[in-house]
Formats: sequence, C-alpha cells, structure tokens
Amino acid sequence: MEAVTHGEIAISEQETHHLRDVLRLREGAMVQVFDDTGRVAEATLHFRGQMAIARVQSLAEAPHSKCQIVVASAMPKGNRADWMIEKLSELGVHIFIPMINERSVVLAEGKNKLERWRRIATEAAKQSHRSGVMRIESVQPLATVMQSAATHGTCWQLSTDAVATPIINLPQPPEGCLTVFIGPEGGWSEEETAHFQKAEIPAVSLGKTILRIETAAVAAAAILGAHFDC
Repeated sequence: MEAVTHGEIAISEQETHHLRDVLRLREGAMVQVFDDTGRVAEATLHFRGQMAIARVQSLAEAPHSKCQIVVASAMPKGNRADWMIEKLSELGVHIFIPMINERSVVLAEGKNKLERWRRIATEAAKQSHRSGVMRIESVQPLATVMQSAATHGTCWQLSTDAVATPIINLPQPPEGCLTVFIGPEGGWSEEETAHFQKAEIPAVSLGKTILRIETAAVAAAAILGAHFDC
C-alpha cells in the first residue's frame, strides 16, 4: 500500500478484485486503509473501470509503542514457516529477519519466497487490525544480524540452557528495538554461543521443554506483547 495521506489513494488491481468480487463492496462503501508505517484512514470506496480508489475522510497517525520487537530466526521446514510469519505479524512483531546458522537445515533463499511471506504478513495485518505491516528482511548470517542489532537496541537469545533466565524475570526493555534471536532445531553451536557471551547478549528461557522454531518464535512474541507491552 502506498503512503496513506489525505486525498485519493489508488488501490491495486488485486485488491480491487478482492473488494469488488469477493467482498462485493459497492460504490461509496466505507473502508479502512493503512500503510506499512501504521497510518490508518477511514475512506470511501470508488470504482473507475477496472481499478478502485479510496477517498480519505479521516486520517490517524500510527500509535507509538515503547519498544519494537525484531525476531531474527532460523527457518522451520515447509509450510511451518508460512504459519510462523502469519502469527508473528498478527502479534505485532515489527521486523522479521530469516537467519543462516551453523546448524541451519532450511535457508530462506529466493525472491519468490520472501515476496510470499510479505503477502502473508500483509494479509495477517489486515485480519488483526495491527498497526503497520511486519517488515521482512532478506536472509542474513547470524554474525551480520548481531552486529546490526547491537547498535539499535537490546538483544536477547532464546536458549534451552539450564542457566538461562526465564523471559518473564527480565526487566522491561528500554524504548527502541528489542531483537530476539531464535536458533535452529539443532540448537546454537558452541561458536555461536561463545559469540553471544562475548557480546553480552543474555540467554533467555521460555520454559523447560524444547520447542520447535515456530513455537518458540510465536511464544516469545506473545509474551513480549502481553507482559512487556511491546
């Protein structure tokens, strides 16, 4: 969606088809439009041939959240990845970064796969009425994500280590980005664990059981949203 501003907003051919032929909305119907930044507008729908426009009636700026959740994760197999993207978007995660780890089984390579995830994130944003759309970055090695995340806010790494701190026992993260690292099903390698320790990124636990990647990601996002108001 193009930036939401006062005036008229062009609606894509795909969205026009959905509005007219699936939802069966008619000329003058009230609709809600939003952009990736979280601006939301009430608008009236108008058709011009095969295309549609939304004529903005009122505009609201995106609400400010105390912290923005970034999930940097190894990828699960098959359609489990699609499910994870959908649920993280519903839960209000700000950015998702697919990672390459030493024990990665699945690599999120290819423009088509990323585009599909971006469509899934957009549809989930519509369904959940969240603010904005979860941004999905290109696949990156763990070391690259760590270097960038350390300069933009707080970082936590999910761990099954017995000494890891339960997530609800951690202090409220400061304003800014909170990046949560989630490893592959084979776990972090010794070298990766050493990198986290050197960077002083705390190990965080979600409980006593070993979770699948997508379960851990969704559980962490839900806890952060509910307990820390992220």
